[in-house]
Amino acid sequence: MKVLMLLNKLLAVTIRLKTRGIKLSSPILEALPALHVTVIGVVAAFFSAFAIYAYQKVNDAKEKLDEALKHSMSVSTPNSMMFNGNNVYLNQDGTLNWDNRGKETLRRATMLYSYLDYEEKYGVPRNSFQREPSPEEVISVCNELFSLFTTIFTTYPFWNNNLVHIQGQTDSVNQLCSKEFDTKRIQEMQRIVGYLNWTWSTSNRSLITLASRGMEFTRQQQLKEQKEMFEKQVVNMPEQMPKSEQERIWKQFHQPHVDRVTDFQGIFVSYFEKLHVVERDVIPLLSSSISSFNTYNETFRVKETTLKVITLIMFNMVFGVLLPLVTLNLLVGVNLKWSNFWFSSFEYFVLFSTMFPYLWACKFLFNKVKKLNFA
Repeated sequence: MKVLMLLNKLLAVTIRLKTRGIKLSSPILEALPALHVTVIGVVAAFFSAFAIYAYQKVNDAKEKLDEALKHSMSVSTPNSMMFNGNNVYLNQDGTLNWDNRGKETLRRATMLYSYLDYEEKYGVPRNSFQREPSPEEVISVCNELFSLFTTIFTTYPFWNNNLVHIQGQTDSVNQLCSKEFDTKRIQEMQRIVGYLNWTWSTSNRSLITLASRGMEFTRQQQLKEQKEMFEKQVVNMPEQMPKSEQERIWKQFHQPHVDRVTDFQGIFVSYFEKLHVVERDVIPLLSSSISSFNTYNETFRVKETTLKVITLIMFNMVFGVLLPLVTLNLLVGVNLKWSNFWFSSFEYFVLFSTMFPYLWACKFLFNKVKKLNFA
């Protein structure tokens, strides 16, 4: 609206000056279109070469980061997992409740047989008042520790791989795990992994004993349950059923449940082995890849720079090329004859119709670049 008002004023001034016989001339306006077109051409040529080089560097770094993430995910995805309907190690927002619930479960697991590590590492004999944990407590802690390991490896700051399916929590977990990998996420991962590896190095004997006793007590518990079920079944059997048939029923229907015991020892060892791999290989690889990507991305700033250059070109095309041409035409060719009026309108039509594709192309590129995501 302001531009139109300015043009109307210029038109009125021009008419008054024309009627007085004053000739108008503006060397600056005459030189501006050619000057800006030349400069825009030089800038566009230079920036095109820069953008291609910078984009290739940033894109290569992004591809290497993606490859590092895929490799890290394949290496650290656990082989055995345990999911409960109500995961106490997840907050409502899907974050890992590590500092409270997680560390507390780990502390309980290491304390049940901590005297074994004291004896082995420090030569401290077992206290005569040290109570032996109950089978129920050992089994419960083993299951809690298994669930904790599963949760750690399938939630932020790790990745999900569509492994968590818990009502009311799945969406939150997936949303967090899909966040970009940055230095802060690596540091959080390193904090958790470092604490777990330290726990293993100081309490591995107590944890292995806990897992071994958990398997033993679980087998005893399941054997007791299956015997009770079998005895009830035998009571209802016909008296003529031979002993061999009873043995067959036991082996086919009850013995498998007794033998189907969770291998806590193998599972815990495999998790700590993966944690060691994560600390030794995964975290350094991801740190290096993220550092390289951030260096190129922050150095070149391809997206931001390209958007600014396109905006500058559009501005100069409108106010450095288009507007001076319109103003010159008003200054030197305005009169009230209808023949000249229609010819002037044709000039404006040709000018705007030929300039519009360039402006549209700049706007198209601006929107395309704005949608680019290097994160």
